[in-house]
Amino acid sequence: MLKSLHRDLFRKAPLALLAAALLWLTPAIERAGAQDLPYSQGLLWQVQREGGGPVSYVLGTIHSTDARLRKLPPQIDQAFSQSRVAVFELIDNPQGTDRMARAMRLPPDRRLEDILGPELFRRTAEAVAPLGIPADGLQALKPWALSLYLTFPQIELVHLAQGEPAFDNWLQDQARRRGKTVQALETMDEQIEILDGMSEDEQVAMVTDMLADHENIEATFNRMFRAYLKGDLSVAMAEANDVSGVSDVAAAERFKARLIDERNRIMAARIAPLLRDGGAFVAIGAAHLPGEDGVLARLAARGYSVTRAY
Repeated sequence: MLKSLHRDLFRKAPLALLAAALLWLTPAIERAGAQDLPYSQGLLWQVQREGGGPVSYVLGTIHSTDARLRKLPPQIDQAFSQSRVAVFELIDNPQGTDRMARAMRLPPDRRLEDILGPELFRRTAEAVAPLGIPADGLQALKPWALSLYLTFPQIELVHLAQGEPAFDNWLQDQARRRGKTVQALETMDEQIEILDGMSEDEQVAMVTDMLADHENIEATFNRMFRAYLKGDLSVAMAEANDVSGVSDVAAAERFKARLIDERNRIMAARIAPLLRDGGAFVAIGAAHLPGEDGVLARLAARGYSVTRAY
C-alpha cells in the first residue's frame, strides 16, 4: 500500500514541508509563558479599521488531513461564505509543486549519505522504512526534505499520498467552488528559499533532532491537534518551553526567524491592503497568529481592530 508514498508525497510537499519544519522548530519558539501570548485563544478573528468599516477575517489553519476539519463551525463557514476574496499562504498548483520537488533533490553528483554520514543515514533509513521507502530512495534528497517523513504521523503521510486534502488545500478548493477570488501571500520561490537557505550543518542538526524525537511524533501531533480543535493555540506554544530536544538552539532560532518572524512581517504587510475594502478571508498557519510579533498583533499596530469571532 505504501509503495508509491515516496513518489506521491513529492508531488504534494510544499505547505506540508513548512508545517513539518515548524514541528521541529516548536521547542525554539516563544519561550516566554505561552498562556500570556496575545491572540492565542481562538482560531477566527474579525479584522476591521478602528472605529468601524468593512469587515474581513483571519483564520488560523493546521496542516492535517483529518476529516473533522472539513466540518466548518457555523461562525467560520459564515465568514467564509460572505467573503469575496480567499487568501492563502500559497496557491496549490502543479507548476509550483514540481519546482518544490526539484528543489528537494541534491545535484546528481551528491548523495544524502555523504552529508549525514553513515550512522545518521542508517538511522534515517530505519525510521522511514515502515513507510515503504527504501534507503536508496533517500539518497537524492537534501536533508531538509526529510522533515516531511520525520515529523508527521504515518497516517497523515498515507492520507496525503492517497490524495486526501490537508485542511488548507481543502479550503482552497472550497473557495474556488464557492466562486471566490483566490490569492496567495507568498510565492513558491520564497517558500523554497526558507528551507533551501539553511546551511548543510543546520540541515543535519534538524535531521538529528527529528530522529531523536521520532518515537513521539504521533503523541506530539495529536496533542497539538486536540488543542487546535479547541482553539487553544497556547498549547502549541507551550511546547516551546522545552528546548531539551534541540541540539543547536542557535540554528533553530535562525531558522525560526526565517520561518515565522520574517514571514509574519511580510504576510501582515501583504494582508493589510486586502482589508481596505473588506470581504477578505485570510487562511494562514495558526502559528503565525499569536504573539506580540504575530500577524494579528502586527495588523492591530497598523490601526485595525482585531476581535475573536471563534
